Amino acid sequence: MAPPKEHDMNDHSVGVEVDATAKWLEERGLSGAARLLRRVARQRDDAASQLGLRPAAGRVYPAGGAEHSTSRDLDAAAEAAMLRTDVARLQALAERAGWVPDRDAKRLWRWRDGWWELGYHRRNPKDGYRDTGWYLWGPVGSYEGEYVDRRKGPALDEAERLIVRYRTAIGEDRR
Repeated sequence: MAPPKEHDMNDHSVGVEVDATAKWLEERGLSGAARLLRRVARQRDDAASQLGLRPAAGRVYPAGGAEHSTSRDLDAAAEAAMLRTDVARLQALAERAGWVPDRDAKRLWRWRDGWWELGYHRRNPKDGYRDTGWYLWGPVGSYEGEYVDRRKGPALDEAERLIVRYRTAIGEDRR
């Protein structure tokens, strides 16, 4: 019998969205990022449970949180604040990393308010590739196989421009 994976050893789920994203990362050979995502999600859930924001699986809190002392609440709030800071740092580092090559030499990944992929494809109208070159995919509602350029350098520049344009449009929509 195969040993359980790290995320199977935990007795409570990290959430459907997190688990789906982690599986997606693993399918693309980014298992370290998947483990980190699951670990941060578990820490987030533990911090929220300690604050009484939502109960973790199998735990029952008394009505009104009467057993929580002020000191414990402050410690939990401090831990939750540190966790938020750590997640923000992780996202900032991932954004600064820029385009990271995949094990497939013709594919690059980038985190910038969501995962972005830049992949090279040969012309194949049956599969939707009308030209040979680099295509951009992004988070849901952004770009889904947008042709960027034939050459890698200009494709990277154009992809960055499209990502900034998308993020600006989303930022304006949220206001």
